[in-house]
Amino acid sequence: MFFRILKKDLKRKKTMNIILLIFIILVTTFLASSVNNLIAVLQSVDYFMDKAKAPDYVISAIDRGDNGDLVKWLDSSKLIKSYEVQGGIILSKDKIKIKKDEKLKKFESVAEDLLQAQPKKYGKLLDDNGEEIKLNIGEIAISLPEKSKNKLKVGDKIVITVGDIRKEFIIKTFTKDAIFSSSMNNFQRILISKEDYEKFKGSKEAGILNNYNIMSDDTNTLDKELRGMNFNTMYSNDKSLIRKSFILDTITFAVLIVVSFCLILISFLILRFTIIFTLQDDFKEIGVMKAIGLKEFDIRKIYLIKYLVITIVGVLIGFILSFPFGNAMLKQAEGNILMKPSTGNMQVNAACAVMVVLIVIIFCYTCTRKLNKFSAIDAIRNGSSGESFKGKSKVKLKRCKKLGVPMFIALNDIISNIKRFSVQILIYCIGTILIVIPLNTINTIKDGNIVKTFGLQYSDVFIETNKIDQYTVEANKEQYLKDMSNLEKSFKDRGVDIKIHGEVIYGLNFYVSDKDNTFSLLALQAQGSDTNNYNVLKGKMPQLINEVAITETVAKRLNVNIGDTIHAVIGNEAKELIVTGLYESMTNMGQSVRLNPKINVDFKYLTMVQPFQGNFKAINKSQDLQKNNETEVLINKLREKYPAYSFKNPQEFLSRYMGSTLEQLDRIKNLIVLIVLAINALITVLMMKTYITKEKGEIAMLKNIGFRNSAIRFWQSARISIVLIVSIILGIIASKFLGPITAGQAFSKMGVHNIVFKVKAIEVYLAYPTILLIINTVIAYLSTRAVIKVDLKEINNVE
Repeated sequence: MFFRILKKDLKRKKTMNIILLIFIILVTTFLASSVNNLIAVLQSVDYFMDKAKAPDYVISAIDRGDNGDLVKWLDSSKLIKSYEVQGGIILSKDKIKIKKDEKLKKFESVAEDLLQAQPKKYGKLLDDNGEEIKLNIGEIAISLPEKSKNKLKVGDKIVITVGDIRKEFIIKTFTKDAIFSSSMNNFQRILISKEDYEKFKGSKEAGILNNYNIMSDDTNTLDKELRGMNFNTMYSNDKSLIRKSFILDTITFAVLIVVSFCLILISFLILRFTIIFTLQDDFKEIGVMKAIGLKEFDIRKIYLIKYLVITIVGVLIGFILSFPFGNAMLKQAEGNILMKPSTGNMQVNAACAVMVVLIVIIFCYTCTRKLNKFSAIDAIRNGSSGESFKGKSKVKLKRCKKLGVPMFIALNDIISNIKRFSVQILIYCIGTILIVIPLNTINTIKDGNIVKTFGLQYSDVFIETNKIDQYTVEANKEQYLKDMSNLEKSFKDRGVDIKIHGEVIYGLNFYVSDKDNTFSLLALQAQGSDTNNYNVLKGKMPQLINEVAITETVAKRLNVNIGDTIHAVIGNEAKELIVTGLYESMTNMGQSVRLNPKINVDFKYLTMVQPFQGNFKAINKSQDLQKNNETEVLINKLREKYPAYSFKNPQEFLSRYMGSTLEQLDRIKNLIVLIVLAINALITVLMMKTYITKEKGEIAMLKNIGFRNSAIRFWQSARISIVLIVSIILGIIASKFLGPITAGQAFSKMGVHNIVFKVKAIEVYLAYPTILLIINTVIAYLSTRAVIKVDLKEINNVE
């Protein structure tokens, strides 16, 4: 008997059951894939580093022939189990060209390029499948970010020139680098064969950077020992900091996981709504079954079996789909990281599928408690508990004459029974949040002013000359300042009046009071500029030669504040510096300080030279520089007159750090919008189906008193539109508070604890809400075709 009832019920409510089945599939697919992906993401960086045999500690130092003491320490330190020296040639942008149709084209570098052969032991470069790359003479492997930047493919030709040595290579594959390929890193390694590398290394103009890959069981003590020796190193970090540098590359995974759990929440809300509505719609059948003597638990079993059957079918389909869907999501966001395959965790997907079944059964059992409220009398009275003379209207028609009767009824329905529409409002609200937060995050990253979060000033243009990569190798401050002055004069002679300054970064050791307890930090310093257009949170930038500004991250690490004194170790001298301000910077994960421009630091301590920064003097500064067409006109003018140089606006400059992340986020944003639209469409169809089914009596009454089908359809669809508008407003408001505690945490991990999100009002408040509103309204109106089929006799069902 139970199965006959079940079979008839499944046929009778086919549309509702199909929609419920779809949501069960979605729940299982999203839950299983998102949990599996979360585990895969958490394991992937370690998996990547293990696959590449990443060292426990890395030291980078320019080879100027003065690294003998460093090598002696590496050979004698008891903390070092083994190490490998891996040399590389620093390539300036003009030394790399793309050869197409026998013509040499410009190569766009993502970061500073390092030409080297495959390491023998540690820090190996891998291909996209995680396999170690092996190259023959004449073959080359380029990093994936630079492949994307230059639109390269296997078989393309690259020409490398170092001094008087010039060679043409064929691209064999593309690389993933566990040490240097994160978006926060300033190096990209280009791989060639050992034989080809030895030829280039022999050039007198080859600037060599040595990477010392070290294996040690105690990297903390090793780091302290290294600081105490005060070697002239360019870069030194342990595996934990290398791991943290991938935080920017994992933003897309964080977005995907948040999206998945929000969609799971939506699916369960729909499930609960469907179960409760079904029970309310079946009050007659329930009353009759109670009248003929069926016990409450026997009636409950009918619904439990029904939803169990639907759930098992949906879970099985969702379980199968979770594997390709999970891998597709990982593929969309993998970027620079070698992802651990999610299909390896089949037991996780199975556990999630079982969890869905249990949750649905618990939901069903809990929701079917409403069976207690239905009785045989309800069936006799057609659901009515007696006459009701209490008015339900919260608004008066005479006060809303301009609305029109259908719109008035729609508005009155919502205001009079807000609880009935609360689930729908919540679901649409979550969908809006899922669109708005990623939008604000992407717009913030794309905004030119985010350059300040890297500890730099906002400038009209960033300029890379052919020499920009050579200053670090040659360590000549006088030549750097002279070149900068000549560049400014040259631009002015060509008709572009511009003020140019530079930014350099040193690798220095700092301590508070204990000389034996030093910390390695990056020290930023402006060259040729005394302006203070930086992100200052508290206090001010250093005005005197003995002053310094530090990041909030450094302040916490050193336990100091404004007014305290720290010591900078420069060569054999320890300079006392007074902290005058706190600022924020993502450079080196917030581990940086800013020196006064007047303090003299030898360029041999350089870690990095940023592109020259320029501000055009003729531009009207009262206008928004990002929207000022004059800026782009002048930049294009410089590009025409100096084709060998690179000129970028702030957004283009930052793409070297965030290019792949932005591409991933843009793809994810589009995917999220499609998912939200699909979810909203299903919810709208389900809601319209349930409302029309429940309100057949009211619809019949309106027909009997002269309302046309078009007016009734307008009433039904208008409610969806009003609910959606309310939901969008609530979603936008909620996003303002949820943004900092979701996407804001990713910026916090990178050293920026007070990120201000860039909100594009037209896009966030108008464009996407309009798209949601139009699509949902159209779907709602199309779903109201069932109104036409409502018989006038249904008026007998009105209370």
